[in-house]
Amino acid sequence: MEYTSGLVKEKLNLLFNAQSVALVGASNDQTKWGFIVLNNLISGGFQGRIYPVNPGEDKILRLKVYKSIADIPETPDLVVIVVPAPGVRSVVEECISKGIRAGIIITAGFAELGEKGGQLQQEIVDIARNGGMILVGPNCNGIMNPWRKFYVEFPVFYTPPGHIAVIAQSGNVADFVAHQAMLRGFGCSLCVASGNEADLHSEDYLEYLAEDAHTKVILSYIEGLRDGRRFFQIAREVSRKKPIVILKAGKTAAGARAAKSHTASIAGSDNVFDAVCKQSGVIRAKSLDEMVNIGIAFLRQPLPRGRRVGIVTAGGGWGVIAADACVEQGLELVSLPNEIINKLDTLLPPWWNRGNPVDLVAGSSPDAIFKAIEVLLSYPSVDAVMMLSIMPVLGMKRLSAFVDETTKENWGNEMVQAVVNAMEHFNRLADNHQKPVIVASEHMFADAIQETRISYNLGQHSTVCYHMPHQAAAALAGLASYGEYLRRDETI
Repeated sequence: MEYTSGLVKEKLNLLFNAQSVALVGASNDQTKWGFIVLNNLISGGFQGRIYPVNPGEDKILRLKVYKSIADIPETPDLVVIVVPAPGVRSVVEECISKGIRAGIIITAGFAELGEKGGQLQQEIVDIARNGGMILVGPNCNGIMNPWRKFYVEFPVFYTPPGHIAVIAQSGNVADFVAHQAMLRGFGCSLCVASGNEADLHSEDYLEYLAEDAHTKVILSYIEGLRDGRRFFQIAREVSRKKPIVILKAGKTAAGARAAKSHTASIAGSDNVFDAVCKQSGVIRAKSLDEMVNIGIAFLRQPLPRGRRVGIVTAGGGWGVIAADACVEQGLELVSLPNEIINKLDTLLPPWWNRGNPVDLVAGSSPDAIFKAIEVLLSYPSVDAVMMLSIMPVLGMKRLSAFVDETTKENWGNEMVQAVVNAMEHFNRLADNHQKPVIVASEHMFADAIQETRISYNLGQHSTVCYHMPHQAAAALAGLASYGEYLRRDETI
């Protein structure tokens, strides 16, 4: 069965913006999902009405418990089901009788276990669809809408609101991406761990997110497609509105077997999926880290008009590594003409290398480095600039020995702010020239805590300083690929 656009939007609104939630299988046992999900829903700050359902309990977490769904005094917008697999069918039937139109089946033990579980799963889906009810899962980790403090999920952290949407067939992958966004100072718009995707599929969530005002970029982890043609059609339409970055597992025979036993997914041909991504504007990531790194680049950077890159580096080795990484990502290092070299001669020490990457070596002032980047950005044949190692632009002196803790703390605060200020300067240059400036840098003056603070504070300003050159190159290649798709799509 294929849902229409109007139905998806209407039903998924109930899912992500529920005003009332029933939790069937609620428990006082703190080790069980029925307690954990309920506790997170309350602790996360949900302001709607919550109806725990368990025939053997009277109160859970100070909430009145109802013996059955029929006993609830209203028809909830959403039901969350955490009862054992054999009991899920009857719960869905009760929900339909009550008029509930959206549900999340957390419970595992269905198609991922084989034919018998698959039959039960299909029976439940048929009952739900005939009754006008949509289902997330089964075998899933829940959803979150941080903008409404709505956390129907397993982890105990509460990702703040932001502009990154996450669709993942794996609960721990969804958790990882949301957690990484939070640790880096960003937030999420909507997240769904889709599990077996027995009813709603990845493309249904994509279609909904295309119209979500809070979502600026969509990150997706998939193990297989139920309807490849529909996925292609929807992904192509969504990509015209906002970028999609996907990590697909199951590339190898071992991975495909693991996907089958994890979410009952058929991995399919990797070459075919790769072609689908290229034709639909989807950026394909090679790893979880890369998916996150590419995704957050879209939150702040303009799209390049091509793949020609200028590199400025405060260390020669990083410049060499970046050059390799750029070429491996399909980017092109520009040959600098004499006109540009002459301009850089007026800014940089006499011993600079007069090539691309532009190796600053030592002796350049912060102002000269910013101006050198602007010289590259002003060159029409440069579509983007990569800046490596920002320590020389900070103007920070090393902390002297034998200083007190207060002095150390103040110095650390100054360094964090200096990095934020430098990155904001790079962002202004990018905005002025409408060309991305992607930065990767070590922070050699920083300890582990200061490093974390730097990353978090940059995220609060919707920007990122990558740790390594290859990460910056992957992010830049993602921006370039998406820009190419939009330009190609305009000509069709």
